[in-house]
Amino acid sequence: MNKDLLHHSLTLVDLPDDGLTARFYDILFDRYPQVKPMFSRNTRQQASMLRSAIVSVVDHLDDADWLATTLGTLGARHAGMGVTEPMYGAVAECMVAAMTEIGGDQWTPEMSEEWTAALGAVASMMLAGYPAGETGAA
Repeated sequence: MNKDLLHHSLTLVDLPDDGLTARFYDILFDRYPQVKPMFSRNTRQQASMLRSAIVSVVDHLDDADWLATTLGTLGARHAGMGVTEPMYGAVAECMVAAMTEIGGDQWTPEMSEEWTAALGAVASMMLAGYPAGETGAA
């Protein structure tokens, strides 16, 4: 992964008041309304936690142990909430869509590709934390 590109592109779209992650949830619920019941009505706190997680992952891209441990633990929590493997693809799609929208003319296809790959890697590490046989794959 290109840490510099991920960091730079995140600075382009990391809006005040968790604007990126709030927009992400708008897109997610519009494209995948079936996941909305998994969340509280007010996603403000969730948006804040998601923003913090994204920043932490980018900050720790050089620390494989931290990533594996932290994301595995996070994955185990998500398994307990009913998050299934296909949902990770939807999350990546909607996050890149939010980033592309917010980034506007400064956002490049290379940034989208890098974020798609990074979010796929995050999903893999989170799924590694799921109890055996509980990824909810189709």
